[in-house]
This record gives sequence, structure tokens and C-alpha cells, in this order.
Amino acid sequence: MKFFVIGAIVFGAIVFSLLPILSAHFFQPTLKDSIKFNVYFLPLSFIGNIVLSWGFIQGSKTFGNTVMLGGLQTGVYAVVVTVLSILFLQQKISVYSIMGLVLIAIGTIFLNK
Repeated sequence: MKFFVIGAIVFGAIVFSLLPILSAHFFQPTLKDSIKFNVYFLPLSFIGNIVLSWGFIQGSKTFGNTVMLGGLQTGVYAVVVTVLSILFLQQKISVYSIMGLVLIAIGTIFLNK
């Protein structure tokens, strides 16, 4: 059960980190395009939200620690957004970004203790 919970949190974090990258890559920053994007990706957002909610509900029962689950979600989100930004948006990673990712990983480890 623990692996399903962690998998649900990771899946939800990946979905919600993928959405802004897709928006920045495929759509212009206009109100019309923002509405189109949200309509197009509503099913993916809905599924990601359901899986993430289930992961937090079951995780609070299984682990008794939702703070650790939130830290895991934040860490996965930060790493995936960074990687997808490099791949799809051709952004360069800075030393500060790497330091931030390392600090998030350390914080997630401390939250698990």
C-alpha cells in the first residue's frame, strides 16, 4: 500500500508539473489561449487531482504524516519542472537551481524522519 500511495503522490506531482510546461510551450499568454488550454487539459488535470487526493487521503492513514507527503510532492514537482523546462523550453539550468533542488531533496529527507 505504501508504494501505491507514494506512486499516487509522484504521479499527481508529475501531472501538475507538466501542465505549466505544456501551457508555456504550446500556448500564447493571452486570455483566449489560457481558456483553450484549461478546456483542453481539464481531463488530465481532473485525473491528476483525483489521484493526488487519493494519495494524500491514503497516505495520512498509512504514514500518519501528510507533511512528508507534501514534501515529497514539492520535491518531485521541482525536479520535474526543471527537467521539462530544460527539455521543452530550452532553458539553461543555473547553479542556484541545482542548489535549490539539493535543498529540496534534503528537506524532503528530513520531513520523512
